[in-house]
Amino acid sequence: MRGQHTEKMVNYNTRAGGQGRLSRRERTVLCLGLVLVMGVLLHQLVVDPFLARKKRVERSLQVKAANVVEMKLLQEHYQQVSANERDIMVRLQGRSPEFSLFTFVEQQIDAVRMKERVTSIKPTVSDYQTGIRQAVIDLKIEGVVLAQLVDFLASIESFNEVVFVERIVVQRSAAEDGLLDAMLSVVTFEVEPAS
Repeated sequence: MRGQHTEKMVNYNTRAGGQGRLSRRERTVLCLGLVLVMGVLLHQLVVDPFLARKKRVERSLQVKAANVVEMKLLQEHYQQVSANERDIMVRLQGRSPEFSLFTFVEQQIDAVRMKERVTSIKPTVSDYQTGIRQAVIDLKIEGVVLAQLVDFLASIESFNEVVFVERIVVQRSAAEDGLLDAMLSVVTFEVEPAS
């Protein structure tokens, strides 16, 4: 028995030493191992980087497509604003040269019979952009009924005269129940005369 065991060891050692040939089963296992190693290397060195780059390119394309859509929206908005600006300039140039925001506001206050309710009128004029000034009148109105205030607001905003209310704060009157106090800014633009 001892002799048989020694023979097998010698036989095995001879093959391991490179003097013998690999059996068919060993060659198959070795080939499958090599194919597996080559597959893993191929995946790590070629396929993964390719897929990662493809994802980055797709993400980049999505971002660029979104940017194009946003740019088109901004372009449309700019064109609309430019058209509105041209329309406003036409209305400003068509307005009477004697137009005064202060006078216009006083006329509207008289029209709704609120003169005694106006406690403060503060006009200011500032440069808006080249060739255009912004005229603002800050009003403080105290103890007015809601219907009177609504009538005044409806009359003060004028499309043709380019007059609008930029800011308004309304609160209950501290002096009398059922009445309101309001602070508002009425705005228009004026074309500066050519020097």
